[in-house]
Amino acid sequence: MKILFITQSADELTENSEFTNDFIQKLASEVNSREDFYAEILDISALDIKNLSIRDIEKLCSETKTDMKSFDALHTFSFLPFVNRAFFRQFVFYSFDFDLKEKYAGLIDNINGLNCSECDISNFSLDELCDFYEHRVVNTKSFDTRPWGWWKTLVNAEDYKIKHIFVAPHQKLSLQTHEFRSETWMIAEGGGFVVIGDRRFKAEKGLVFTIQKHEKHRAETEDSSMVIVELQLGSYLGEDDVRRIEDIYGRV
Repeated sequence: MKILFITQSADELTENSEFTNDFIQKLASEVNSREDFYAEILDISALDIKNLSIRDIEKLCSETKTDMKSFDALHTFSFLPFVNRAFFRQFVFYSFDFDLKEKYAGLIDNINGLNCSECDISNFSLDELCDFYEHRVVNTKSFDTRPWGWWKTLVNAEDYKIKHIFVAPHQKLSLQTHEFRSETWMIAEGGGFVVIGDRRFKAEKGLVFTIQKHEKHRAETEDSSMVIVELQLGSYLGEDDVRRIEDIYGRV
């Protein structure tokens, strides 16, 4: 996973700031010590976010050779990603000094609805912090590709989720179970087969299949693709609630 750390800007720096550039440099270095993580820093400590346009950000990224699109998530100590949300489209972790929360109180009200999460790094070891990154990013995706096709979340509520699933021709989902959710699959387009437990059903447009918690299941296609509308019901609907039993792509 690639993380971009964003420093505080000139107008956000305070004498009592705990998130100094040295602190962020050390944090990024620790994250880089993990084989499965890569971190860079976007240093805006010489700039003023109140007068920083998207063009200025693009120029800074060009000068520092920062490929913004390559990062999975941001960890910011500045309000910059919230002031310029159209530019920063990744999931955002934020850690702010208390004084900044008071100074920028008008922005705080909107933060929690913007695909982001507060990150109190004082509570995490390095491994816990990286696990937190992975958990939050994976479980808040609204779209993702898979070896067999792709999925898109249409509705994401507290205790139910609706997804649009596309399975390409001659592909198979992993044979899997879920600990916390049941699923209902409606075949919206195309067809193939649905495996539930020890039974394999012909899947055609308009058919509906119900899968209980802990029940083995998968979708398969032959010459045509298949579109599934999936309804998830459960106490936890994270993307990491999956136990793969068999998988032709080696993900078990």
